[in-house]
Parts: sequence; structure tokens; C-alpha cells
Amino acid sequence: MTRDGLDRFDLSILDMLQANNRLPHSAIADKIGLSTPSVQRRISKLEENGVIRANIALIEPAYVGNPVTAVIESRLTEDRSIVMDRAKRYFRNVDEIQQCYFVNGGVSFIIIMIARDLQHFERLVRQHFADNQDILTYRTLIVLDPVKTGMRVPLFDLND
Repeated sequence: MTRDGLDRFDLSILDMLQANNRLPHSAIADKIGLSTPSVQRRISKLEENGVIRANIALIEPAYVGNPVTAVIESRLTEDRSIVMDRAKRYFRNVDEIQQCYFVNGGVSFIIIMIARDLQHFERLVRQHFADNQDILTYRTLIVLDPVKTGMRVPLFDLND
């Protein structure tokens, strides 16, 4: 489903769910002027079409013992598809990696990773970057202040 397939009701539903995905369907229905079953059907369709990727709780890492956040830039040894695909599979399976982006511009991946402390972070860096045969170079940046985090997508009126 592309943006073209979404109407103002879908966008309103998505906007409300991004703020609070536990909002009762009846409350959404009241706010946008649809019936509760209609809202339920629309949400189901948005999920089926992949517009809504997941319904999750966002946990503050520091509260559960992972106060260190780092941004890591890494470059692959080769730009061959087999190496790229292997690295993507590998990084998808590292629990401490919260986000991983395959990018261009002289860097292969930008990674957001969490750790319990600096010693744990060093072990993770050694394991997943220094000792990884597919990584040519990497640079780590420790986050001092997470000024803005989140995954909220700005939604604009269809008339914009």
C-alpha cells in the first residue's frame, strides 16, 4: 500500500496509534467520526498491508540495565552482494543492535547499539566488528545525550 491508498481516516488512525497504540478502537472512532467496527477493519487492513509494521512497547534501555548507547559506522571489506547480504543477516541477529541501516557514501552500515557498560561495549565491538571478517573499518561514537529518539513518522494532510 502506498500513500496514495490512504485517506484522511487512515492517516488520523495512524497518527493516534503512533501516540498511543493502546487507545481503544471506540475512542479512535469517536474522535474521527467512524464506527468502531470500521476503525477495526481499517487497522486490520493497515496491518495486513504492512503500513503498521508492529505493535510494540518502547522500553528505556537504561531502566533495564543497558545505559550505554553507541552509534557505529562500519565499512565492509568488499562491495559484493554476497558480503553485503551476509553482513545484513549477521547484524539482524545481534540482540544489542537496535537499529541497522545499510547506507552509501563511503560507509556500509550505520548501527545503533546498546550495552550494559563500557566493558560490555568493548566486548561487543571486538566480537561484532574487530573480529568480523567482513568488516574493513569501523568507528564508534558513544552517545552522551539521546536528545531525540523514537520512530514516529510525521503524517501530513492529504491536501498538502
